[in-house]
Amino acid sequence: MVSSQRNRPRLSIPILFFFLLLSNLLFAKNDFVKSQIRQAELKLYFTSDIERVTYFSIPGKEGVTKYVYDIYGATLPDGKGISQHTFRTVESFKMGQNSPERLRVVIQSKQKALDRHAYQGKVLAIPLVHGQKATIEGVTLANADKKTKFKSTDSPINRYIVVIDAGHGGKDSGALGGQDRIEKTVVFSISKKLKTKLESMGFQVYMTRNQDSFVELPKRTEYANEKRADIFISIHANAAPNKAQENIFKGLEIYYLSPAQTQRAKDAAEKENSVMFQDKDYYTKNAYLSLLNREKIVESHKLGLDVDHEIVSSVQSHYGHLEDGGVKPANFWVLVGAQMPAILVETGYITHPQEGKNLLNSYYQELVAKGIAEGIERYLKNKR
Repeated sequence: MVSSQRNRPRLSIPILFFFLLLSNLLFAKNDFVKSQIRQAELKLYFTSDIERVTYFSIPGKEGVTKYVYDIYGATLPDGKGISQHTFRTVESFKMGQNSPERLRVVIQSKQKALDRHAYQGKVLAIPLVHGQKATIEGVTLANADKKTKFKSTDSPINRYIVVIDAGHGGKDSGALGGQDRIEKTVVFSISKKLKTKLESMGFQVYMTRNQDSFVELPKRTEYANEKRADIFISIHANAAPNKAQENIFKGLEIYYLSPAQTQRAKDAAEKENSVMFQDKDYYTKNAYLSLLNREKIVESHKLGLDVDHEIVSSVQSHYGHLEDGGVKPANFWVLVGAQMPAILVETGYITHPQEGKNLLNSYYQELVAKGIAEGIERYLKNKR
């Protein structure tokens, strides 16, 4: 017994070393090291290869625009930053830890566009003059200039992730248009077609439900956040407020999360939110729906405009006229909490005599799915 006890400390040393090594591997960070400006270009250096960089811009007052670069997998050590830099075309430089897995760089400038950034290995290069291309180690790169389609052969770290949310499901049928016009069934069919289309273009795609099952609204965006999605698309079909108006209400409508501005937007949100708020009072609803982020609102609006444009183009080129209800702000619970650009697509009115029939047509659904997919691609190309 005595000799056994003496041996125990010796055995624990290699085990302890193993766990320390494993801990370092699992929790290794890609720390920001330094930055410098050379030849009208900001370069950022990190301890490891950069995983992914996304870009968007926010127009501001007096012609000053915020150019935002999110560096995934990167962290900002205490005492580090880039605010000390100055450059003739730039109002300010800022850097901060936007989330545990994302480092954000914000450059305020009156330049027309600063979208020609590129990254390779441990270096991110951001030109500070409009039109100038990024260079790393003397080689000109053009990550932000790519005009090619997204391909399934691209590296997974460069592939965009889209989460498709087929509205309703299970005990929640959604809107009913008579006979076999059931919203949960129609939007699930469109969602599956959209998934196939996006995957053929090279996107990595997930669905919040893969069958006729009920998923609580908060769980849908939680799922998108867990997947670190770049885009969240919720697919729905609308309904007239009553039978007497079924011939009047028709058309495609796209919504992004923001305080509702019109009665029609409020009515649409009330319909989709009913399963979530049936036992909640007015003040509870407003408390939940006030979780807004300005940057997300701006980008979601842009995404909505591109998707709207492409759906209308796709349907009208191959099927016939489609009433375009445009892109509108509204308080949809299913969009609350999404950490990425998110929109809700009302593909049409299931209660309208003709539009309801169209929504059951497989070819029509294909055209709608095609339009959504190409709208997503258009948005991401404009964003890069």
